[in-house]
Amino acid sequence: MVNQADGAATLSIPPDAEDDTPLDVTDSLSGSTLAALQEFLAEQKQAAENAEGDPFAEDWGLSQFWYTRETAHKVAEEVVEKSDGGRQPIACVACPSLFRELKASFPEANVHLFEFDNRFSSFGSQFTFYDYNKPVRLPAEQKGHFQVVVADPPYLSDECIQKTAQTVEYLSCSNASRLILTGAVQRDRVWKYLGMRPCVFRPEHQKKLGNEFLVYTNYEACQRLGGWDKSLIDP
Repeated sequence: MVNQADGAATLSIPPDAEDDTPLDVTDSLSGSTLAALQEFLAEQKQAAENAEGDPFAEDWGLSQFWYTRETAHKVAEEVVEKSDGGRQPIACVACPSLFRELKASFPEANVHLFEFDNRFSSFGSQFTFYDYNKPVRLPAEQKGHFQVVVADPPYLSDECIQKTAQTVEYLSCSNASRLILTGAVQRDRVWKYLGMRPCVFRPEHQKKLGNEFLVYTNYEACQRLGGWDKSLIDP
C-alpha cells in the first residue's frame, strides 16, 4: 500500500504477502496518488541525472534554487558594474548561483562566496564557510572589506533576514552597494533591517517557485533592474 505523510509517498508490503509474489502496487492506487508518486520518482531521477553532470547541482535540502541564466547574468552584470568592472571586492552571501555565473562570465571579477555548502570549498581562497545562524562568525579581515554585497537568504523568515542583515552590515564597506534577492513577503523586513527597496526587475528560478521574488537594493538601479518599483514602496 502507499502511505502519504508530509507530501511523500512510501510503499509498505502486507505482512502476509509471499516473498516471491509479484506485486503491482499501481493497480491499487488512486489516480491522484499514482500521479503524485510518478511525479516524485521523475523528480528524483532528474535530480540524480543533474548531479551526475554537474558537481554543483542545486540541493533542495539546503534550500538551494538556482536562478535562470537570464536572471543570474543580469544581476552579475549589475554587480560587476557597481564593483568598478569587478576590480573591487564582491561578496556573495548564500547565493552560489550568482557566484557561479560571475565565475563563468566574469572570471577576473574579485568575488568571494560565503556559503554553507562545502562543495564550494573547491574554490579555495574564494570560499568561506558561512552559517546564517552565526552571522558574524567570519574572519576579522573581511569586516568592512567589500564594495558590493549580494545576499540570498535561504529561508523566508524574520529570523533569517535579520541575521543575514547582520552579515551584510559586517561585510560592507562604508559606501557599499547592497543587493538582496528574497521573497516579496520579506519586503517590510528588508526595509526594517536594511533600509533597502524592491526593484522593478523580477528574478526567476529554474524551478518555478510558489513565492514571488524581488531584488532589493540600497541604491536606485535604473539601467538593468528598472529602478525602484514605486508601486511597492510605501509613501
